[in-house]
Amino acid sequence: MKINPNQSVALLLMFSMLTAVLYSCQDTKNKNEQSEQVEKETVYAEFDADNNLIRPVNYRLWVFAGTATTPKSHDPKAIFPDFQNVYIDPAGYAYWKKHGTWKEGTILVKELLHVGDTTSSVGNGFFQGAHFELAAAVKDSKRFPDMHDGWNYFGYADFKKNKLNEKSAPLGQQCASCHVQNAIDGDVFYQYYPVILAAKGYGDGNPENENTREGLVPDYKYKNPVLAPKPISK
Repeated sequence: MKINPNQSVALLLMFSMLTAVLYSCQDTKNKNEQSEQVEKETVYAEFDADNNLIRPVNYRLWVFAGTATTPKSHDPKAIFPDFQNVYIDPAGYAYWKKHGTWKEGTILVKELLHVGDTTSSVGNGFFQGAHFELAAAVKDSKRFPDMHDGWNYFGYADFKKNKLNEKSAPLGQQCASCHVQNAIDGDVFYQYYPVILAAKGYGDGNPENENTREGLVPDYKYKNPVLAPKPISK
């Protein structure tokens, strides 16, 4: 069978396009594998021989999950006044976004801040003041097999010396008892953090790049993702 010049050009173009597609798929696969390998090798939660968690560093470069605000002036019984800024390690967040579950070794860091100004040019309210406490939560089922889903909790503020300690012993049930009873999954209070909610099991891409917003509707009303928290046993 003879092939005329036009057919030759068409075949050549089809071959070139197929080669480009295959190369692109392989390149994407290689990049994903490299990214997953980096995530596996990066350790954000470091412990000493006694299971004390070394104080996390550089966490303000991690994924910022958001802020909870519970000012004492608004609620005198608030357990954690006044602001709580929460950060998630990048590997833990990436795994959460892909799978909708927390990977082993995930660490969340919580910074507590005092209330600052209560007035501004945009209106009256509560604005952040100075940092004063640092806490963390880590999922490590092998290290903490008796904790719910392997999560344990840590705190670093020494209020007598007015400084942060370099390491923290596990706080165990001192914190877990509240998390198990009230957190959406018995571990992380992500019902209060839309960034974490939106990312859960999202897969490829990033939810913030969508052109839609849940609250961008007339007469928006907040819907609590936890209608009736149930006690969760170990």
